Amino acid sequence: MSDQPSDQAAALFGAVSQAYAAHRPTYPERFFADFAASCPGHQRVWDCGCGSGQASLALAEHFEQVVASDASSEQLQLARQHPRIRWLQAQADSVPLEPASVDGVLVATAVHWFAGEAFNAEVRRVARPGAVMAWIGYLPLQLQQPDLQRQLDRFYGTTLEPWWPPQRRWVDQSYAGLPFPGEEWPFPTDQWIERHWNLSDLLGYLASWSAVSNARRSGVDPLQGLAAELQRDWPGDGVEALQVRWPFMGRWGVITA
Repeated sequence: MSDQPSDQAAALFGAVSQAYAAHRPTYPERFFADFAASCPGHQRVWDCGCGSGQASLALAEHFEQVVASDASSEQLQLARQHPRIRWLQAQADSVPLEPASVDGVLVATAVHWFAGEAFNAEVRRVARPGAVMAWIGYLPLQLQQPDLQRQLDRFYGTTLEPWWPPQRRWVDQSYAGLPFPGEEWPFPTDQWIERHWNLSDLLGYLASWSAVSNARRSGVDPLQGLAAELQRDWPGDGVEALQVRWPFMGRWGVITA
C-alpha cells in the first residue's frame, strides 16, 4: 500500500465499499440548502472524496451539475447514477475541471485524507470568484442507553486504538488545525444526524470504519466480540430499533486566493 494518505484511503474504503454504500449515514438536508444559498451560483459544484455518493445526491437537489470525484474505483462503482451527477475517478489535487468553473466545493467525511497546500491550490484553481468551501462530517455516534454507549466508547477509543489511521485525529477535533483555503464562517452547531437502527444496522455501519478494515486486513476481526457484547444489552435481543445520533460538525467559508 502506498504511503500517500489519499492512496491509503482508496485502499481502505475500496475494501469496505459495500458496507460504506449500505450503511454510511447521509447529512442534514438543511446544511445543503444553506450551502447552496451561500454559493455565487448553482451551475456546478465539486464533491471531492465523494465515496459512493451520499453527499453528491443531496447536492444534486440544489445544483445543475455535481462533479463527484473519488480516488477509489470500488466506491464509485456503487454510486447511484443521476442525470445531474458526473462521477470521476481522480485524486483530490488533480481533478479534470476547468479553471474558475465551480460555484462551490464540498468534502464530506474525507478531507482529513488529503487536506494540505496541494489540495487547496486545486480548490483555488477551479473555484469561481465567491465560491464556497465546506468540509463536513460527524463526531462519534451517541446512543441513549448508557451501557451500550460505554461499550461503543470502549470499542472506539481502546479496542480500535491500534488500528485507527493517524488522520483520524483530525476528525476527532472537527478538522481544527487543517489549512483552510479561505475566509471561514461560524459552522452551525444545532444540527444532528439521526437514525433508528437495530443491532444489525449498527454493526454494518461499524464494519465501514477504516480501523475495522485495517484490523481485518491484519487477520483480526474486532467486531465479533463487540457484537456478542452488544447483543446481551440491546433491547429485543438486537432486533429493536434504537435512536442513533451523530453530532454534525465541519468548517466552511468563502474561498480566497
